[in-house]
Amino acid sequence: MNPAFRLVAFWASALLFFGITLVAGATSSLATDASKIIYCYLGMGLTGISVWGFFPNTKGTQQLLLIFALAIVCRLMMVGFPTSDDVNRYLWEGKLLLAGESPYALTADDPGWMEYRDQFWEGMNHKDKKTAYPPVSLALFALINLISYNPWIYKLAFGLADLATLGAIVALLRHRKLPIRTALIYALNPITIFAFSGEAHFDSLFVFLTLCALLFWERGKLSWAWILLGLSIQIKLMSILIIPLLFWQNKSAKCLWILAPLILPSLLFWDDIGNLISGIVHFGGTMSHNGSLNHLFIDFLGSRESASKLSMVLLVIVVGITSLKSRDVLKGSFIIFGALILLSPTVHYWYLSWVLPFVVLFPSLPWLLTFVLSGFYFIAWEKFGKTGEWYQPIAYLRLQWIPFYLLWSVSFFRGFRKLWSQKANDPVTSISVVIPTLNEAVNLSNCLESIEASEAPFKEIIVVDGGSSDETAEVVRSFDAKLLSGMRGRGYQIAAGVDQCSGDAILVLHADAQIPKNCTHRILEALRNNPEAVGGAIGQRFIAKSQKPVLVLIEALNDFRAQWQGNSFGDQGQFFRRSAIESIGGYPSIPLMEDVELTAQLGKQGDLILLDCDLQCSARRWERERSMARIVQVLSLVVRYKVQRLLGKDPSEKMFKEYYSSHS
Repeated sequence: MNPAFRLVAFWASALLFFGITLVAGATSSLATDASKIIYCYLGMGLTGISVWGFFPNTKGTQQLLLIFALAIVCRLMMVGFPTSDDVNRYLWEGKLLLAGESPYALTADDPGWMEYRDQFWEGMNHKDKKTAYPPVSLALFALINLISYNPWIYKLAFGLADLATLGAIVALLRHRKLPIRTALIYALNPITIFAFSGEAHFDSLFVFLTLCALLFWERGKLSWAWILLGLSIQIKLMSILIIPLLFWQNKSAKCLWILAPLILPSLLFWDDIGNLISGIVHFGGTMSHNGSLNHLFIDFLGSRESASKLSMVLLVIVVGITSLKSRDVLKGSFIIFGALILLSPTVHYWYLSWVLPFVVLFPSLPWLLTFVLSGFYFIAWEKFGKTGEWYQPIAYLRLQWIPFYLLWSVSFFRGFRKLWSQKANDPVTSISVVIPTLNEAVNLSNCLESIEASEAPFKEIIVVDGGSSDETAEVVRSFDAKLLSGMRGRGYQIAAGVDQCSGDAILVLHADAQIPKNCTHRILEALRNNPEAVGGAIGQRFIAKSQKPVLVLIEALNDFRAQWQGNSFGDQGQFFRRSAIESIGGYPSIPLMEDVELTAQLGKQGDLILLDCDLQCSARRWERERSMARIVQVLSLVVRYKVQRLLGKDPSEKMFKEYYSSHS
């Protein structure tokens, strides 16, 4: 491995991230510094991903402390950022409640409330509209005002809720047996840093309560799940959309617990419920900004109201189908909140925080890119500073959303097909391992030793030899392993081995790899706790005779591809359910690019996950060849293969001859 170079790359990325954050935190006015904010936002998005890619190989408490330390430091750097004008409304409406007034009774500009006007009233937006905040939100504002009638107390309160959300994400990752490192995508995301530590939006509390409800649901504590979901609705209404999903998953009387947080606080404002609904309708149905699909609906239908109605109908359809068909509450919630974002008339950048935790749990490259590009939202501030008008130029709207839809279009149709036709995966209790070999006696011994040292045994070890002339057969016989002969070509050999496997899951290892002791447990637990996962990759770190910085880059790129595209290579330790491989007609029996073909086929069946438990594999080919030339060759082969497959051709035989003739 290359720990020294990995640490250098990690700290270089982290320091660059902190430097950009510090510049952003020094912003004094959004209207005058909008261009700077956009650059900072994009820079933080990219460097945050880089920090994830080069994160050191720490585990356990040390890993958690490092993640939270990074999160806290960057949030402290944003404390001087201007608070949102929404905070003025939080303060003023909390003041009304403490004065014994109902904030629902009148609009903020009504003369009847003249005596309560102050500097925060002056800074409010939309004074002509009735409040759309639910009762518990208003009570929360009043309680915070009791501590201090100052915007800074809201930064503290909602910043702490943001860090609590990070804790809930870590708990969900642990429950699902997924890599804790992925929590960095939330911890270092410009959305959360700008929106919660900077502008003090209360969505952080809404997201926290929603995640806690889902966490309790995952742990089987349904009563508490319904209570917490009710509280999240009382903070922000959006989580009402996942009620059908949860109810359909478990039709028990425990769902009635949601009525306590929904009804009891509302009784205090019973006479004003109509005004609350009126406020929601005004904000949700007559306004639009930065919406993607809704913007197209407006152009097509000619009015915001008609476009909002169409968006609502489509959202109801998505909620209905997802509630009926989804087997995974977390994945179903992701689909519903994602649809809400895409169909909403107004999408302020912090609204993306509603879906961000689910992208940590179910990595998606289109959403990850959108999080970075959402910085273009701030162009509206620049226009406001120059013209006094708040609007999003169409070019920037396209910059933000077109890349998402280009990447997402394929996965949308694939995901809809999986959702509509999915069936329950079989239980997984045992793993077989398949190892293709060709003159690998020296490396194979270390590989088999690492397998035998596993904390939990494999059901069987099958070595498929392609015609070795060394002592491969003798090495296999010295271990509790089965030796098969197969046609030369890694894909042919693996396919022959997979056909002989009887384990519920199958791990494919290259002969120059060594697995960690907890590998078996990690694979079994991940497949058991992620009902839509059909396979994935262990993760990879190189064993090198000499330290080469480029190897750390290759490791990071491989992790990125496996995590965010679901595309792993064979040397990353691919594993899959046997039932999934049977459903696609068996392992791809091709001489080369079998790993690329495997992920393409399995991705149609379900989710592919990266475990981050890191097998060690030899860097010999990277050491004896020019690294950049090899990178270019591998990328060229993958791209050419995928293009040829799209055209209905199978170029694997030709590529096999080309590849091995250049390495002979």
